Amino acid sequence: MSEPSNRDVLLRTASGLFRRKGYDGVGLKEILSASGLPKGSLYYHFPGGKRELAEAATLWAGQVVERQVDRILSDATDFAGGAAAVSRAIADTVKQKGQVLACPVASILQAGAQDERLRLAARQVLSDWTSCVARHAARLGHADPKGAAESLITQLEGAWLLALAEQNGDPLERLARRLLEREG
Repeated sequence: MSEPSNRDVLLRTASGLFRRKGYDGVGLKEILSASGLPKGSLYYHFPGGKRELAEAATLWAGQVVERQVDRILSDATDFAGGAAAVSRAIADTVKQKGQVLACPVASILQAGAQDERLRLAARQVLSDWTSCVARHAARLGHADPKGAAESLITQLEGAWLLALAEQNGDPLERLARRLLEREG
């Protein structure tokens, strides 16, 4: 496997830091220190500085989550089971990291009031997730694919926020159980 590019290192590092500390809680020096890269590398890949890096990191992390959701729902035979599997997968991911990190969208939205581009990046990620879930809901025969997708995204975001507050994956596990109970 090849070494990640400097751009990839910056995206991963920034995403992790923003998810731990929020956009306003992280400075460029901290991102550079954590990445081990020089300032020139950051400005080469992200000439717009922190805002451009934050926008790209949000979109990148959103795509990582979307690929996981797509993979899980592709294996689902019914929407409720697939939705519960997604919630459990996020719970498992947050448990493995030792510290529950904010959702990539939530971590950047608090800056959205001051920065339209960051709000739009978060909006794009949520739209992409909703479209992905809606495609699978339609494939699985759900009567209201878009409504089901919006409902699931809303529930996942809420459970993720509770998981962040509690610093464990239990809220996502509870959501998975409720999703299955509603169908049963």
